[in-house]
Amino acid sequence: MASQKKSYVFRVTGLSRERPDGDLETTLQETIDDNFADDETSHIKAEITIVPSCYESDTERAALVQFRGGVPQFLRELRVNPLGDWQIVMGDDDINFDCHFFGFTQLYASDKNEPVIADIIAIAGLDGHAYGSWQGRGNLGRMWLRDFLSKDLPQCRTMIYGYNSKLSSHGVDTILDYGRELMEEIKKVRNTKELQQRPLIFIAHSFGGIIMAHCLVRAIQTMEEDHPAITSLHRATYGMILFAIPHKGLVMDDIQQMLAGDHSHPRGQLLQQISSKSDLLIHQLADFKNLIRDRRVVSFYETEQTRQLVLDSESGRWKRTGDFVTTVVADSALLQLPDHIEDKVPLRTDHSKVVKFDSRTAAGYRTALDKLRQFSKEAPSVVAARFTQMRQKPQPCSTVPFKKDPMFVGREAVVSAIKERHKAIGQRHERVALVGLAGVGKTQTAIEYSYRVRESTPDMWVFWIHASNAARLEQGYQQIAAVAEIPGRDDPKMNILQLVYQWLCDARNGRWLMVLDNADKDSIFFDIDRSNEQGPLASFLPQAAHGSMLITSRNGLAARNLVGKDGHVIEVQPMNEEESLDLLRLRVPDSQSSAEDEKALVSVLENIPLAITQATAYIASRLPLLTVSAYLRLFHDSESKRTRLLQSEDSTDIRRDPSMRYAVITTWQISFDQIRQERPAATDLLALMSMFDRQGIPEDLLRDQDQDILDFHDALVPLLSYSLIRMEINERLFDMHRLVQLSVRSWLEMHQQLYGWQAKSREIMARVFPGGEHASWIKCRSLLAHAKSVLEFTYHVDYDDRLNSATLSSNCGSFLDLQGAYKEAELMYLRALEERATVLGDEHLDTVASVSTYGNVLFRQGKYEEAESMHRRALEAREKVLGREHPHTFTSVNNLSLVLLRQGKFEQAEAMHRRALKAREKLLRDEQTFTITSA
Repeated sequence: MASQKKSYVFRVTGLSRERPDGDLETTLQETIDDNFADDETSHIKAEITIVPSCYESDTERAALVQFRGGVPQFLRELRVNPLGDWQIVMGDDDINFDCHFFGFTQLYASDKNEPVIADIIAIAGLDGHAYGSWQGRGNLGRMWLRDFLSKDLPQCRTMIYGYNSKLSSHGVDTILDYGRELMEEIKKVRNTKELQQRPLIFIAHSFGGIIMAHCLVRAIQTMEEDHPAITSLHRATYGMILFAIPHKGLVMDDIQQMLAGDHSHPRGQLLQQISSKSDLLIHQLADFKNLIRDRRVVSFYETEQTRQLVLDSESGRWKRTGDFVTTVVADSALLQLPDHIEDKVPLRTDHSKVVKFDSRTAAGYRTALDKLRQFSKEAPSVVAARFTQMRQKPQPCSTVPFKKDPMFVGREAVVSAIKERHKAIGQRHERVALVGLAGVGKTQTAIEYSYRVRESTPDMWVFWIHASNAARLEQGYQQIAAVAEIPGRDDPKMNILQLVYQWLCDARNGRWLMVLDNADKDSIFFDIDRSNEQGPLASFLPQAAHGSMLITSRNGLAARNLVGKDGHVIEVQPMNEEESLDLLRLRVPDSQSSAEDEKALVSVLENIPLAITQATAYIASRLPLLTVSAYLRLFHDSESKRTRLLQSEDSTDIRRDPSMRYAVITTWQISFDQIRQERPAATDLLALMSMFDRQGIPEDLLRDQDQDILDFHDALVPLLSYSLIRMEINERLFDMHRLVQLSVRSWLEMHQQLYGWQAKSREIMARVFPGGEHASWIKCRSLLAHAKSVLEFTYHVDYDDRLNSATLSSNCGSFLDLQGAYKEAELMYLRALEERATVLGDEHLDTVASVSTYGNVLFRQGKYEEAESMHRRALEAREKVLGREHPHTFTSVNNLSLVLLRQGKFEQAEAMHRRALKAREKLLRDEQTFTITSA
């Protein structure tokens, strides 16, 4: 038979499973025959296939009925209204016919002798048909998902999904609506634990792929308590076969032509969403690519153009008889993922025919089948492992290092504004920055918000990052890696920033909030010349839709650069009078002062929360000796003296805001004087802390080993009480506010003590900073920011101070050198060399050692001429001081030979190597243990 009569396929639902499939088929055939008109039985034939129901598989069956020779009269209404349904009676049951195939339809019964190994879900495109879109246009009209896969993949449950995307309908659905509809149907057909953990393979065409991607992005952002069919959807998905998916939008020319002049067409919003260069699709594509990087993807794309729609004047119908156009260009159809993730397959056909295969020998079908077989073979073990791993992974937690403040008042408008912006988490990435003068409560508000997030959303990670410098930020990423138990975190060669960045981008790890506290320096995040050569730090701050960021900064420019053009900056102003008085009265409940004095005090403190907190701590510790009124008089009496502190260069940034010019500084220095009078050890401790980096100061730097722990605590108590410092929970680390640090240093300068404390801090750091050995790297990382801080001071009180700077610079250089940060190491080694040369002279062995290490780091950077000069200098000095045959001398010989070799100075290099070899032979003969390396 050369051809067959045109066929029409209908779906029948509502069939009872009480009968065997054979009896059901017979009864259904009889029922259809009974409904035929008298003249139809001879030329219309019904071919019936009983299939499992996707929904009520225990009680119901479904059927696919293919009519050849025409549609019987009793179903003609469905040809007029293809979106409708038609019921007839079969025995005691009402059964339903439809040709729209909305929802899920299983296309064939899986092999009864083998367990089902995977679900396959096929989703058609815009204005397509759940069944017909996959049906070939050959003479046999084969529907490959049904007719071919039933033979080639009998162990899979293959389903098509139907939805109303007809442009001619009056639906107002958006991508969000279609996604919700699909997820609701998935809940019904994957409604047991076994089904929810069964491997899933998607097949999608055109707009169907957009819906699929939307659902996967939404599914990854659900909470664990949501429906398990959705929370498990991403983990269950092993791979996808994508046919001409317009990830970056469709060419809409002909569709727009159909709607020309109808600006209120109900499909207008949907078409805008899927048009070329759609912002919605761009954001969805970024999220989709992030979450499928460990999935298997096959992307087919069309290489032939499709004719545009033209209105036929005779029939009044739109037909594809116009000019040729490429509906989905290759750049839009491909995800551009690495080849080991995405197979990119061109098909010589147009957009409509790209999913229509007439035979099992069609090239496109062979490729698709090959991938499906591969997927179905690999998926069971991989998906099972994902669910096993999910049960073992660490639960979300918080790394906020400060306890919740029970006396937090006000700032509800700020907290609400942050919450309003962050409520979009799951749909898009949001960044909010709190900016304002130091002391207005940015960090305290961020702490309060972080605790509220954890209370309301316990399945969300909250990560706190000290962002005042690159070393502290990297330390914060180390902490994230530790609490999240990220594989590879202990590898010293691993780029921890990249490792944590990738983990944060992976939506499977859950939703997160990251707080960047004190992100004041723009250069830290955007400097492309960072010594570790890892790229700007801003590139390691993820923009994933399942995460949000809260930034605190006193630098408005830095904050705006970090949040980007789509972010939100909140200017945190001083409190209003009512909030300030609430704060004051909460902390000094019985101030024994008039309301007028209380108002006057918060006014002169400019309603700055930190200033009020410090002042009330001072007052409360002295009641009843000191009242609010007495404190107010003290404040006014000493104003002229305190304002002189702002003559320091470090006060430049403060003077930019004249309305808040001196208040906090004045309050802090009153506190310093009073603490010094009552407990000098406390101000000594505060002075020492102000020399280091202001965040993450270890107790080891502050407490002498022979100091009694109780004495140390006594010195700490007033500093904590005045909120001049903060102590991190569960760690012996201390933080100091930037303006507190500035004020303390200025105060020390006024009392002519600044240089002495600078020297003291260098002495301590020179003693505690390790030499850079691998075992000490964790300690080096924690101390690096503090080492850099004390080395910023250039004045030295004596030669011992210079030698301490040299020792510290040398040890820092050694650590940075081993970390691969050669540029920074070079500067450190050079400083050590200059200091030692100044104090000890050029021929002192410590100076010579610095010359040698400086030459080595130059060599590692390819600066061979400079390195040669240093190694010659070291060699000459060692020959003169130690003699030609000393082991250290031969180390310099070897170093020089290597740099000569790299420069192609082979004869000189050979001479050095021969000298080194001869020395080694002599040393071995003398049974000495020192060994030098010789090529």
